[in-house]
Amino acid sequence: MADDGDPADIIVFLQHPPTYTAGRRIRGKTELEEEQRLRRLGADYFETMRGGEITYHGPGQLIAYPILDVRDYQINVRCYVSRLEKTIIDCCADFGVQANTTDNTGVWVGQDAKIAALGVHLQRYVSSHGVALNCNVDLGWYDHIVPCGLTDKRVTSLTEQVGATITPQKTLPVLVHSFQKLFQVPVQPIMSDGPLMRQINSILMS
Repeated sequence: MADDGDPADIIVFLQHPPTYTAGRRIRGKTELEEEQRLRRLGADYFETMRGGEITYHGPGQLIAYPILDVRDYQINVRCYVSRLEKTIIDCCADFGVQANTTDNTGVWVGQDAKIAALGVHLQRYVSSHGVALNCNVDLGWYDHIVPCGLTDKRVTSLTEQVGATITPQKTLPVLVHSFQKLFQVPVQPIMSDGPLMRQINSILMS
């Protein structure tokens, strides 16, 4: 999200290498043995300030990290989270996948199959972290954890739901369009390095 001058808001789209992350609910509570077990699988492990418990990020999953001041959109934190969920639902619909929310965090297909994880952190109304939409991610990585602490649920992907390979590259323009529609602002690509990228990296790592 950018205007004609310096970008006031930024969405960082990316894919992570295989990585397990722990949110605030279990931050500092994971035993070293468990962390070492996950690292032996060939994945990184990090504790973060986002909400939620443990989840997986990796190739084949499209990550969107919006960095914005929610006050500029005249919404509170709950409305911001709801708008992110609706953005993912709108994107899934473009691929013929009927997604929804449930009593549990994230975006789901039906009641039991999570297709996108959501975890946000706001500091002085500025958001970080965001959403992770499973495109053609290897779902086997989730077998080594209890995703988001939900023992009776499973994880799915666009590829599994559609029955054809849906990559992050194919999903990206659709997700960008959904962001534009739901947040009612244009999303423009920017190329930058130096102080701006260092500031973004600082926010993402906090």
